[in-house]
Amino acid sequence: MLGCALANAHASSAIVLGDSLGVGLAEVSHLPNFAHISVHIRGPKAVEQIRRAPAGVTAFVVLGTNDANGSIDRLDKSIDAILDAAQKKHLRLVWIGPPCVKQSWDTRSRKLDEMLAAKLPSRGVVYVPMRDQAFCGAGLHEPDGVHLKTKGYLYMWDKARRIAGLDAPAALTTASATAAAPSRSASQAASPPAPAAPFELATAPNSGGSGWQEPKIYVLHVKRNASTTKNN
Repeated sequence: MLGCALANAHASSAIVLGDSLGVGLAEVSHLPNFAHISVHIRGPKAVEQIRRAPAGVTAFVVLGTNDANGSIDRLDKSIDAILDAAQKKHLRLVWIGPPCVKQSWDTRSRKLDEMLAAKLPSRGVVYVPMRDQAFCGAGLHEPDGVHLKTKGYLYMWDKARRIAGLDAPAALTTASATAAAPSRSASQAASPPAPAAPFELATAPNSGGSGWQEPKIYVLHVKRNASTTKNN
């Protein structure tokens, strides 16, 4: 099966495949980039990326937007070709679906998302839909309405790694991090800054289940020539 447990995966065993949105995802995730502009589900380019990929890695696949800009009829054969090629390389696929676009063909993007969501899980692929309201209505697109701002790619990466079961430090560790002092374990490695608050998926910390509370501040006042102190 293509879908395996990903919780203990590391950046050295994860890559990004796909189209120009995949290029943006690779930049914010710091994962090795095999993605390229103008890649479709249909055609040989996606399969060729898989053939060049190292065997046995976790592959975050960003594909579908370019196809939605045209016809999405009869894509099953092309999808199967990608999955078969990945299976031969023993890749673990995490497929990030076509996000909403600010274009008239967004209806096809929605239909393709539904197609992929119905087909991929049965082949053991982790599917990450990108049409939630937090993404579509948050101003994360560039002026062309298709490509994303940096905060949009950060949102995409944060959602993908969470659904895939990858923790932030493991997913974002770069090769240079392996040179850290031996006494510091991988679980103690510092994680990179989280996305800006409006796009953070993690729940806010709370106290006693009542939501975030302002911390109490205690100030010690000392009065000269007095035998007592006063706390505020």
